[in-house]
Amino acid sequence: MTYWLRLIAGVLVAAIGVVAFAWPEATLRVVAFLFGLNLLVMGVSRAVVALISKEAPAVTRWLAGIFGVLVTLVGVVCLQNPTGSLSLLLLIVAIGWILDGLGEIVVAFGRHEPGGGWRIALGVAVLLAAIGILVWPGLGLATFLLIGATLLVFAGICLVVGAIAGLRSRSTA
Repeated sequence: MTYWLRLIAGVLVAAIGVVAFAWPEATLRVVAFLFGLNLLVMGVSRAVVALISKEAPAVTRWLAGIFGVLVTLVGVVCLQNPTGSLSLLLLIVAIGWILDGLGEIVVAFGRHEPGGGWRIALGVAVLLAAIGILVWPGLGLATFLLIGATLLVFAGICLVVGAIAGLRSRSTA
């Protein structure tokens, strides 16, 4: 069940990234909506997986659940105030990505399951994108959109490949 949930989340996240790529003239409101939606999808899926997964140690599930709830809340903040300043949006998205990246890495190390390397790659990529946004807060909307859309497509691919690896290992077991 958790692999299917990650597969669905991966497809949704990649689709959000493709929409962000396809809409380069997007306004701040659209960008805030897309990235808030991404954080919402990732947070909810992380929290649900933490609740229903029994394979991982309890500490890992608790941490993943907490990160999921926090990422969900950051996504809701993005969706509630899409007309805030670009600086605020960048900060909120960066915080969400940091939480999501850390959650992905914690879960990957706590589970030792097929596709774990993809989860670590995803967590590192998300953390690097968040650090890039925090280090260069003067990024323009177009640059932020390019970095963010690239990250979302990569994140979706990592989630899909990791979920497929998990589903394959279960079908051969």
